[in-house]
Amino acid sequence: MPERKLTVFIYLPGETIAVPAGIFTHDNELTLGTFAYGRRYLKRDNCLPVDPVALPLGRPPREVIINGGLYGSFRDAAPDYWGRLVIAAESRTAPEAMSEFDFLLAANATRTGNLDFRLSPEDPEPELVPPGFNQLADIITAAAEIESGKQTSPHLLQLLRQGSSMGGARPKCTVEWQNSLWIAKFTAKGDSINIPRLEYATMTLAGQCGINVPEMHLIQIGRQDVFLIKRFDRVRAQQGWCRYGFQSGLSLMQWDEGERHNWAYPAIAGRLRRFMAAPHIHEFYRRMIFNIMVRNTDDHPRNHGLLVSGDTIILSPAYDIVPSLTRAGVGTDFRLAMSIGDQGREALLVNAISQSEKFGLSKEKAEEIIIDVSKNARKWQEHFAGCKFTEEEIDTLQPSFSMVEKYE
Repeated sequence: MPERKLTVFIYLPGETIAVPAGIFTHDNELTLGTFAYGRRYLKRDNCLPVDPVALPLGRPPREVIINGGLYGSFRDAAPDYWGRLVIAAESRTAPEAMSEFDFLLAANATRTGNLDFRLSPEDPEPELVPPGFNQLADIITAAAEIESGKQTSPHLLQLLRQGSSMGGARPKCTVEWQNSLWIAKFTAKGDSINIPRLEYATMTLAGQCGINVPEMHLIQIGRQDVFLIKRFDRVRAQQGWCRYGFQSGLSLMQWDEGERHNWAYPAIAGRLRRFMAAPHIHEFYRRMIFNIMVRNTDDHPRNHGLLVSGDTIILSPAYDIVPSLTRAGVGTDFRLAMSIGDQGREALLVNAISQSEKFGLSKEKAEEIIIDVSKNARKWQEHFAGCKFTEEEIDTLQPSFSMVEKYE
């Protein structure tokens, strides 16, 4: 049965119960998806597109063949790589044996954004039951067992799956703490450095460089550091949780994950200018500069996001900024995941200035941003020491910060 159908639900602004918006049909053999809005949904005064780029209201929906036959916002709401590992482990199968349709349906109320996917319009609201903060020790144990390929108890797997959410391949889980939802990120098998602490230090440094970041904490569970980052797509309401729509840069541009040759900061900036005011575009430029300064080469378009609320689209707070490690003496030249300017992906500040006009910035204004980011990023050693990094660890990280001294 290659063709399967499910109902797409949406949480509209200010509402904590989702309403059915339309039917998604997915052909796994052809990796083809089609969507049609429901007539009753379109009669609602407050109806919104389920994907503001690919599926605007009032236009005939078109087929999608990229990204496994999923529209951008649908793919953003699907489990990430780690979430897929957890879901497959609970199903006692390999992730490769499950289809995109299976993963869409298997995710839960902690999924990213304001969409949900159910077999029928009559299906009940999924219960939001993320683990509590006091269950983190058990969750860390379960995550380590999954990474090692060990059998994990059904109870722990269910805990971990109820918290599966956004963001890449590293072990993580959504937890409820202090009346909010947080993504808890753990150490991974084979880490050569304390990645939760590294991400915390780098993200807080980004905040000092003028970048909008979520609330964050670094805590210890037993002997493990855990990085907590507040979910920015959820807000507690009296009757439950209100949800913001989320769309990644990949979905905004309707790029396929394999189209790396098309990925470009200036192209995203040009599209952003259709939706938001200049200060947001200028911050997007600032984030690109910071990624150069800290050698974040995992800056692909899914690691840049937008929040959608009604007719308003803004940059989401920054996330997933971590320096890539390199050895001293190997060379300081490197590339980002996306093109920066005239010299493609080369992580050079002169390259970053070359197409600054596409961000709505003159060359002079672009240089002002670079100088400001550099001035603050140059304090990284003092900042990392304050985050309890040892001198030896700071020496190990030194080559990753080689760009911070190159622009004054």
